[in-house]
Amino acid sequence: MRHTLTALVEDRPGALNRVLGLLRGRGLGVHSIAIGDSERPGVKRTTVLVDTDAVDQTIKQLNRLIEVLEVSDMTNGEFVVRETALVKIQVPEPRREEIRTVAEGFGARIVGSSSQSVVVEMTDTPARLGEMIARAMVFGACETMRSGSLAMSLGAPMRGPNAAGPEDTGRPWWSQADGVT
Repeated sequence: MRHTLTALVEDRPGALNRVLGLLRGRGLGVHSIAIGDSERPGVKRTTVLVDTDAVDQTIKQLNRLIEVLEVSDMTNGEFVVRETALVKIQVPEPRREEIRTVAEGFGARIVGSSSQSVVVEMTDTPARLGEMIARAMVFGACETMRSGSLAMSLGAPMRGPNAAGPEDTGRPWWSQADGVT
């Protein structure tokens, strides 16, 4: 079953490699991964879409990594998921208005064009992006670039037992992990 996991991960060299290494080492199918700054300095928020039947075990193993501060499975909760796509469509000039109409119908917009192609940008759910890309392929050859899914819980903010409080932001990570000052 596909699960949407979000994690707070320390922004340190090799941290992402260890997270991905653990997931790949367990033979899990990673469909998407998106990483970005969080509201806390030095901490990245990561969204991973994985196929696993043992999600609780996967979360436990991720939480064992020193750099991982907290992991949540959003699959069965209330959450918002969005992804951005850029789609370049090879299309002659006379059909550009048709593309504009289709793009606007999906809430997308044309962000660039040349004499041979147009680039359409869209942010929506992954399924809706797939629909728009399928429609765009009718016009001509397409190139696509998708950002990977971003997910945010509609419930309380993530704040686990390992999360450093505001007073800890100036201390090195090794002194936060075991309470040493």
